[in-house]
Amino acid sequence: MSAFSEDLKRWMDRAHYPRDGRPSEIRLRPRDVVLLFWRYAGVWPTAIYRLSSWCHVHHVRALPTVLERINLVLFGIEISSSLPIGPGLYIAHPVSTVIMARRVGANASFIASITVGMRETHEFPILGDGVVVGAGARILGGITIGDGCTVGANAVVINDVPAGATAVGVPARVLRSKSRGEQTLVRILEK
Repeated sequence: MSAFSEDLKRWMDRAHYPRDGRPSEIRLRPRDVVLLFWRYAGVWPTAIYRLSSWCHVHHVRALPTVLERINLVLFGIEISSSLPIGPGLYIAHPVSTVIMARRVGANASFIASITVGMRETHEFPILGDGVVVGAGARILGGITIGDGCTVGANAVVINDVPAGATAVGVPARVLRSKSRGEQTLVRILEK
């Protein structure tokens, strides 16, 4: 439940500070939780995923699969209960979203209609902490998306992306890297 509590705090941060991006010390009250569920559709599938993940970890048979199907039918999101996702998960618009990775770090943001999954072989991506995946993006294959990366809208990422970088295009190329505290031009990723 602590991961879901962090998810809700992240939603509260977004609701109160949508543009400045600075985290605040949020104390969730029952009223806040009710309002989050009422106002934001993405909170529901996140809660269902966290419950299915808890059931998977605690070996509650059949329930994780049932909850996965409920998420798929009600919210159009496909997300495995066996996928470890760090706290602070933010899924803005869950419809038409597929998240099948080896691991997703803390404070990951998925905007809308994204696919994270396999390519030709049964290998899945690893996403680091603080990754932001833009609308319509695809992250495919056994690749690694480093901490603090941004994947632009409609990008198709098929190669590793270094920490702090921004990847855009089809196939995606790295535009800039925020490592060492500054943005610098980085090589174009080739197929």
